[in-house]
Amino acid sequence: MKPNSRISLLLLMLLFVASAFAQRSELKKAQEFLANEEYYRALEYYTLAGEKGAQFNTQVKIEIARCYFNQKNVTEALNRYDEVQDNLTGQDIVNFASCWHQEGGFELAIEWYEKAKSQGANPIDMDDLIKACKWAMENGSFNRDVVVNPASLLVGDQSFGIQYYEDGVVYSAEKQGRSKEVDRSGKGFLNLAFSKLVEGEIQEGSRSFSKNLESDYHVGATAFTSDFSRIFYTKPVRIKGGDSRLKIFTSVFDGEDWVDERELSINSDEYNTAYPAISPDNKYIYYSSTQRGGFGGKDLYRAEIKPSGTVGKGENLKSVINTFGDEEWPYIDKEGNLYFASNGHLGFGGLDVFKAEKQGDGFGEPVNLRQPINSGKDDFGYVLDPSDPTRGFLSSNRLGSGNTDAVFTIAPPMEEEEGDDAPPIFGLDEVPVVDMQEEAPVETMPVVVPAVDLSMFPGSLQTKITSTFNGVVIPGVTVEMRDANDGTLIATGVSGDDGRVTIVIPDEYKKEDQEFEIKFSKGDEFNSKRMIVNIMEVEDINNNGLSLTPIFKDDVLDDIGMMIIPYEGNEITKEGLAVLDELATYLSLNPNIVVKLNGHTEAKGNRYNNLNVSQDIAEKAEQILISKGINDEQMIPRGYGERYLKNKCKRGVYCSDSEHLINRRIEVVVWRMLK
Repeated sequence: MKPNSRISLLLLMLLFVASAFAQRSELKKAQEFLANEEYYRALEYYTLAGEKGAQFNTQVKIEIARCYFNQKNVTEALNRYDEVQDNLTGQDIVNFASCWHQEGGFELAIEWYEKAKSQGANPIDMDDLIKACKWAMENGSFNRDVVVNPASLLVGDQSFGIQYYEDGVVYSAEKQGRSKEVDRSGKGFLNLAFSKLVEGEIQEGSRSFSKNLESDYHVGATAFTSDFSRIFYTKPVRIKGGDSRLKIFTSVFDGEDWVDERELSINSDEYNTAYPAISPDNKYIYYSSTQRGGFGGKDLYRAEIKPSGTVGKGENLKSVINTFGDEEWPYIDKEGNLYFASNGHLGFGGLDVFKAEKQGDGFGEPVNLRQPINSGKDDFGYVLDPSDPTRGFLSSNRLGSGNTDAVFTIAPPMEEEEGDDAPPIFGLDEVPVVDMQEEAPVETMPVVVPAVDLSMFPGSLQTKITSTFNGVVIPGVTVEMRDANDGTLIATGVSGDDGRVTIVIPDEYKKEDQEFEIKFSKGDEFNSKRMIVNIMEVEDINNNGLSLTPIFKDDVLDDIGMMIIPYEGNEITKEGLAVLDELATYLSLNPNIVVKLNGHTEAKGNRYNNLNVSQDIAEKAEQILISKGINDEQMIPRGYGERYLKNKCKRGVYCSDSEHLINRRIEVVVWRMLK
């Protein structure tokens, strides 16, 4: 070997060793952050290791999925867990089940909750979660008496925890006038902001709520006495050993600002205490705590408020309210009813908002407020307008991937005024995000209140899948929903033993022109079905169900079930007429067989006209068969327009005439047997 060659080889070996060392170093740091539950920092180093060429083994892939799950990025966590599902154990199985639960894949969630039992998970807790999934499948319909929309309070990257205060609202939002600083979860630090209300509507502009209450870290989750003379709020406090605990503080208003800050006696360095709420008579403070002796993770408590502002000993609200999961963000309305967020009661997956009516000195059984108040993600911080109980606010991470919280308005449906032809504005792209991190002082912040009525759109695909041949339900059908515009996978689901499947439609896809590509498949047992539908057509699928044609083991029957009759314009082609001759022969020899003649068109021209064309051509095929002596009871002509395309040629995609022609066809489907 020449000297130069040896030097080059040595340099390559040194570079390889250095690269491998760097990869191991980044992975080690990532795993250290993961062990300390600093998931945001862990993901940073996993990403760095990947950029430096690290090949992740199964265990590392599971660790990355775990980070996304704990960062509340449920969609990404689901995708990551799905890649390694055969290797999941312990808590990761529960996490994977929870992802499916929150994404609306209730049947799969049940399957994985069942698996979690054999991996050491508490079987009672898992059974409760399975009950929640079954409840969600039966209670997915929207309450049409309420409309939930993103508020204009998208300040910085996140805003949440809103409360009514005098002539406005107070909420947590990222700090103004400073460089971007983040906490251990990668979120910007929060202080209290204020915006005015006029006739229940948030006005343009926001400001810091209190200079005295500003902190270098988080401040939020507020509550006020009825006369607004005293505030209670939550903030983290560093304790001995370097950890932090959430604690509740109180201050009084001196006419200019909030003063005399005091820590409440219900706090402890041993556990978290947070999310205060005050009863209308100012006698009790309700709060969430992780102290020992409760029923699960976070429980709700109450304590008596003394005239001095100090509080007595906290008492647990007992098992009617508290579960094995988390109960937090309490709120008491003017009648004394309790609202709170929980992931332990029957719900849609994450935190849901519940109402427990006042009964004597306690509360009745909690009731889920259902959709659209609740979603598959975390919904919390529910409050009502003191002057109009039909309006209010809540906080939720339902937008996007789920790792950002935002404020949503609650209101009754808008009454249409006669002669008002202004079209509504749909889609979340209309909501501006106002950055509070700019250094320049800003007196007001322009906001735009979007007229987005998300409740008018279907909340999910919920349908029953049956066989075209005998009408029996089909379990185990895989359903994929994609954005028809760019092919992005939105969600997947699998039909259960009852043939039902549920896929929740994320809020960001609830807009007037949204189209989905939906595929139904079950291996080699049934012919797959692919369809392009507008979001408003999802309700038709929910109401009418969907059928798949079996792949028959009988060769002749299977051949009949796969017949394609082509046509051009309004006429069946010569080749199509030959196929009809074959079909007529078969139907005459088998007078007990019923077939559907499903007409389809290409995705060009007027949609409604295409629907009519497909129905007309299907009826034309039926008349030809009748002329050949076939009983009309053996045929069902049905037009589907451009809903079921055979190739890529959806609207907006250039295709040649020959490619479009593939979609102009009549499909023969073996439907059932005559009695």
